[in-house]
Amino acid sequence: MSTLLKEIELEEQDLNFEVYSSQQFATVLFDRDEDSDETLITIIKDGKIKQIDGDNKYNPSKRRHSSCVYVKEEANQTKVIKLCTIQHKGLTVFEIHEVSKEELSDLFEL
Repeated sequence: MSTLLKEIELEEQDLNFEVYSSQQFATVLFDRDEDSDETLITIIKDGKIKQIDGDNKYNPSKRRHSSCVYVKEEANQTKVIKLCTIQHKGLTVFEIHEVSKEELSDLFEL
């Protein structure tokens, strides 16, 4: 059985994203050796898995691995955020980032 460790309440203005009107469309894993310039990027989208070698440009972790769930706003499909899990010095950190059009184009060809 899982236990909720901490609940964080965010207001709509915290994300600039419509509340309760979004959908997950991809999961991305950034597999990076510590401080490496190269990152193996695994993209899981539309029931398919794609792997590419890339730089660390879109990885929210400054030094290692991370996983991100990409979410689109249903009313405005150009608005995308990513919900990221990062480990740093023995801590697991959860971050929310806005996603640029450049990142969408580079990773998903959108």
